[in-house]
This record gives sequence, structure tokens and C-alpha cells, in this order.
Amino acid sequence: MSRTPQRKTRKAPAKASAKAKAPAAKPARQAKPKAQVTTGWASGVVFAEKEPKLAVSLRLDADVLRFFRGLGAGYQTRINEVLRVFMNAHQPAGGAATGRGRRGKS
Repeated sequence: MSRTPQRKTRKAPAKASAKAKAPAAKPARQAKPKAQVTTGWASGVVFAEKEPKLAVSLRLDADVLRFFRGLGAGYQTRINEVLRVFMNAHQPAGGAATGRGRRGKS
């Protein structure tokens, strides 16, 4: 015996009273001026070559991860910035990081 699904019926909206006010007319939307693109607009743009980011597996304490995630979107970038500040503070004066881990060859 098959059972056919029954459709739920919606109640008809209550009729507005005769004393109800008509909605106020919306002001006409004004067109936004289009931006003018001139030739040579990118002549002064310099693109810095950034070192690519690497995907790593990193185990963090739950409370540390919860703190950074609680700050909102971009928490991984913030963790990277904190590590960069630590790295810069612990570099020899005038020395630059090699970008290699413990196993890197000199």
C-alpha cells in the first residue's frame, strides 16, 4: 500500500485593514559614475617577488589554536607573523635567515 505525500497548505495572508497606510515610495536610485581607466595606470606598479608559502603539519596546544582562531579569519597568517617576529628577534645582528630547516645543506 503506497502512501502519497500530503502537501502542506499555507494560510492565506490576513487582509490589511482599510486604515492601513500605503508604504512610502522609495526614492529613485541614482546611477554611480563609472570609473575612468587611463592608459599607463600600472606604469609605477612594482611587484615584489614573494617567497612561496609551504604547507606543513604543525601540532599546537589546543588553547593556543583556540586563541588564534578566536581572533577571526586569517588566524594562520597571524600565527606566521608571530613566528616571524620571534625569528627576527633571535637572528644575529645583520644576519638574514637562510630559509632552511635543521636538515638544510649549507
